[in-house]
Amino acid sequence: MAGDIKKLREQIDEIDSKIIKLYEERMDVARAIGEYKMENGLPIYDEKREDEKLDAVFAAVSNRKYADGAAQLFLTLMQASRELQEDLAGDGDDDFDWSGDPVEISLMPLGE
Repeated sequence: MAGDIKKLREQIDEIDSKIIKLYEERMDVARAIGEYKMENGLPIYDEKREDEKLDAVFAAVSNRKYADGAAQLFLTLMQASRELQEDLAGDGDDDFDWSGDPVEISLMPLGE
């Protein structure tokens, strides 16, 4: 039994390593977008784009039980991207201030 959970945890660790690499890649692109926004006088926060992204996330999740979690993940990613862009623009706070308290949200896709 313990071997089974060890193997499953190893799979989680491998997946997490891939997620970290993809996160770093995503943040590199978010940085480039932030630079573009600064050069072109565009606002950092784009509500329409974020709404469209969440709609796409809901549409892409094949297991509906995971939809809220996927939305939470992407909300967190978008927030991290905005914070990076704010830091680039000199509007942000470089301090890492995560309190450790969990954030719980529940989202429903539009039209449901």
